[in-house]
Amino acid sequence: MSLSMRLAGLALRAVPRTFRTPEAVRRTAARRRRHSVPLTLRCLCRVREDDVAGFPVITLTPRRSSGRELVYLHGGAYVFPLREAHWWIISALIRRTGATVTVPLYGLAPEHSVAEALPFVDAVSKAVARRSPGAPLFLAGDSAGGGLALAHVIDRRNRRESQPEAVFLFAPWLDCTMSNPAIPPLVRQDPMLDVPGLIYCANLWARGRPLDSWQVSPINDTLKDLPPVCLFQGGRDILFPDAERLAAKAAATSSPVELHVAPDGFHVYVAATFTPESRRALARVAQRINDALQ
Repeated sequence: MSLSMRLAGLALRAVPRTFRTPEAVRRTAARRRRHSVPLTLRCLCRVREDDVAGFPVITLTPRRSSGRELVYLHGGAYVFPLREAHWWIISALIRRTGATVTVPLYGLAPEHSVAEALPFVDAVSKAVARRSPGAPLFLAGDSAGGGLALAHVIDRRNRRESQPEAVFLFAPWLDCTMSNPAIPPLVRQDPMLDVPGLIYCANLWARGRPLDSWQVSPINDTLKDLPPVCLFQGGRDILFPDAERLAAKAAATSSPVELHVAPDGFHVYVAATFTPESRRALARVAQRINDALQ
């Protein structure tokens, strides 16, 4: 483990866990606000905010665009808005690839649910494809956004629609039941997440839909005929066991899924862009995007 990763993990342990209890989630969510596009990105890109299907969509087009397209779905347990750390990931990817990044701001629970999110993300993907016909299109997401990204490609496969060139998932929330028996032993090692708060958020997001449905817990799909998926997962994250399970299940169906593990990484360690572990992960993603033919 790098020194910077170790120090970042210690800093996270000094912060009270938002997901320890439903009450802690509610207190934190009551103060929620969206982080606006940082000035550094506004200098690097042309920024546009549109409305698609009643929800905002931010598009960042680098002033030196490579012509590639990336749709990024932010995390936040489906109840928290886009935060500064998400912009760190997005900024790093833009700088490494020159890709235009589209950020759909899907509706958050409890006001909204997965029933609205899936058609919204689909509408955004179609809008990007119309805007840049023939351009390589990629999809990425972290945590809850990673789960939503996987559900989105499952949804498109079911409807026999075109898929992104590749999907990049950073510590995705794949099983909202949190029933994997390998999770409890990891709770003490995870400085950020806990089971009670996550299950509370999952029920808000599902809004009556079974938690084990593929729309809410995409790991429960067959995982057949998926586009290439690359997972980046930290070992000190209670979502790690389900990332391993997804990779094994996908391998059994011959779907192209790669799992890259930072053994001492915390949840969405990729956002800690000052660490060598994050830089290695982002370099892998950038190489995949940059190698795409136009």
